[in-house]
Amino acid sequence: MDLSDGLCGSRLAWGAWIQDGAAAAREANMIPDEDQREARIRASDLAVGTTGATPDPAEEDGRADGAWRKARHYFSRAAVPLAVLVISLSLTVLAWQYVRESVETRERVRFDETARAVQEAIGRRTEAYLDAMFGARSFFYASETVERGEWMSFVEGLEPEERFQGLQTLGYAERVPPGKREAYSRRAEQAGLPELSPGGERPAYFPITLVGPSGPANQDALSYDWYSVPAHRAAMDQARDTGSPRATGKIYISTEAAPVSGAFLAIRPGYAVYLPVYREGEPTDTVAERRRAHEGFVFGFFGVDDLLRGVFDEPSSTVDFEVYDGGTLAPSQLLYDDDGVQRAGEDDASRFSSTRRLEVAEREWSLYFASLDEFDQGRLATFVLLSGIAVSLLLFGITSMLVRSRILSERAGRKLEDANYDLQAINRELEAFSYSVSHDLRAPLRSIDGFSQILLEDYKDDLGEEGQDYLGRVRKSAQRMGQLIDDLLELSRVTRGPLRRAPVDLSDMAEDVAGLLKASDPERPGRFVISDGLVGRGDARLLRVVLENLLGNAWKFTSKEPETVVEFGSEWRKGTRTYYVKDNGAGFDEAYAGKLFGAFQRLHGPDEFDGTGVGLATVARVIRRHGGEVWAEGKVNEGATFYFTLERGTARPKEEG
Repeated sequence: MDLSDGLCGSRLAWGAWIQDGAAAAREANMIPDEDQREARIRASDLAVGTTGATPDPAEEDGRADGAWRKARHYFSRAAVPLAVLVISLSLTVLAWQYVRESVETRERVRFDETARAVQEAIGRRTEAYLDAMFGARSFFYASETVERGEWMSFVEGLEPEERFQGLQTLGYAERVPPGKREAYSRRAEQAGLPELSPGGERPAYFPITLVGPSGPANQDALSYDWYSVPAHRAAMDQARDTGSPRATGKIYISTEAAPVSGAFLAIRPGYAVYLPVYREGEPTDTVAERRRAHEGFVFGFFGVDDLLRGVFDEPSSTVDFEVYDGGTLAPSQLLYDDDGVQRAGEDDASRFSSTRRLEVAEREWSLYFASLDEFDQGRLATFVLLSGIAVSLLLFGITSMLVRSRILSERAGRKLEDANYDLQAINRELEAFSYSVSHDLRAPLRSIDGFSQILLEDYKDDLGEEGQDYLGRVRKSAQRMGQLIDDLLELSRVTRGPLRRAPVDLSDMAEDVAGLLKASDPERPGRFVISDGLVGRGDARLLRVVLENLLGNAWKFTSKEPETVVEFGSEWRKGTRTYYVKDNGAGFDEAYAGKLFGAFQRLHGPDEFDGTGVGLATVARVIRRHGGEVWAEGKVNEGATFYFTLERGTARPKEEG
């Protein structure tokens, strides 16, 4: 599009804007339309006796322009107080919303802290109960045999009524193989124990032989085989095969009823935990070995109501607390509800709710928390809303400053957009240049290399040794020029495109690069020493370019050594994590260290080591884009060490201090 087209387009746009404004003014009855204008003209002609006279077009246009200016001025004056009122009320609403969200956040934090504290308290309490069971198993291992009186004394020594209120039963279930069932029955009869129940054939029997504390409910459980119940059998099998305690799902246990109820026993929700006991001295490393050495279970029955009593410090009138067995909040899996009203579910209208997971003897529990109406302690939002309406005039001044700040920020944003546009234009020019380099310059080089190869192959005898040598040099120069173009393109690419920072496993990346280098020359003796756990934050693609160049240089400049040793690690220098690549190669004179990272700067001739002198310049650009630094240390024939950082002033972790 030329300049005349641009001017025409601007005039058309301006004319369209004028027409739209005039139409809007006519709709507001400020500019007469054609019918109104003709009516007024006829009325004027009748008044002066000049019917049929033609009005002056310039005079009519002046009237229209004047009416339009008056309309704009009117609306601009009326908009100011309306804008002040709207903005002031908007700020009031925003302030109210901010305070409400702040209160909401504070209440959410308090609610989450309450839930977390309860979860940790339950975890500590259940672990204490498991410790008591481990103590009971140690009691077995310390004694050749445990009599009923000794077991009862041990359980009473735990002080279950004061320290373990949720412990309903702590006992021992002996493993009885099917072939020894009759012998066990005779032994139980001599000891005064009931007959093993229930009957039936099973792979093994686990009658209860020891139980405590004393009480009717526990004494009635003697000789009962809970292995006959599928829920208990699953937990017992898992405990036997893993060697660790395993809990059942939700079960109902018999407990002594409260004296005021008049009943003898009561049924309450709870769970059981089984801890395997193995024969002393036998190996238990594998499942098969544990099954052979298995002698029985120390088990505990726990009532959830008593176990969780006192664990919740928050008043029960503000937060509802429910415990479910498993990962679902099904009513059938409810273990505990502090207020008896189940709120977990899709219809829960609580302001805050949270579900947390807790493992109890490898069994998952779901802890559900829901806030009640009394939990809300904030009325500040309402106060802010009412106060904001009353001080609207004061907010007018604040609004003016905010509007002015917004205008300035918009101007800055427009300047930033212009700068981004210019940068995009520069990037497009760079891309066009790269395209030209990669296509226009490569084509002649390919022709030179290709035709030189044809001459060497087809006219080898006619050229002679000197001609062949000249053509070989031509080919090498063309190939070197192609490599130089590739390096220049790579150098230009590292400065373009967004920098995507993310955690990068530098150790793993270095191992990959080292593997490729060794694969390129598998007969060469050498090794890479790469530290584990080196993680940096940066662009993974660009950091790979850094490692490929540094490790590749180390591999190249150690090619004349009897054995190559290349190290990649990190250390702390002046509070900053510094990575390094160290080799035992040719090294360099430190007097020329400043030239290493310049484009086309080489300290070794092409007859010693090949290269274009662009690789380290690429490394320097990548590191500077990350905000880091790069430098080198070395001595001639004593190797070189290249250091680089990715961030400045990174705090040193305490565990590495």
